[in-house]
Amino acid sequence: MCELLQATMLVITVRTTRMVTAGAFPDDCDQREFTLMSVEKGEAATESILALASGWINLTRILTRDINDHLWATSGAAAMLVSSRSNAQWFEHQTTLWKLAAEFPANPAQLASLSTNLMQEILAPIRNRALANAKRLGAP
Repeated sequence: MCELLQATMLVITVRTTRMVTAGAFPDDCDQREFTLMSVEKGEAATESILALASGWINLTRILTRDINDHLWATSGAAAMLVSSRSNAQWFEHQTTLWKLAAEFPANPAQLASLSTNLMQEILAPIRNRALANAKRLGAP
């Protein structure tokens, strides 16, 4: 993230300076740079939106599967609790049901990892262009 921030600051500084220096009548070189700037922003935004949509579908699919598995397991445990024939069975099935409730979501670290990966995929097009522009425009 720091390299994205540094690259963005450099690119904004260089391009803003060029805009001020060019004034109302930019030369051909400045016009190409300003056009490139607009095109790159559009492309990066489009690629980020596509990454968001794709990643969101994948994240939703995984969460839906986990919730579905949990609902089936909980339903089965509840049915076993209701069909208990003795106090010992009832306590055993109740313990199973409580464990299922306490263990959901099954893997919270996986959810955090998936969310982090999604954010990285969304920012990748923006990051890549910012770093390339910083290099092209004269990053130290």
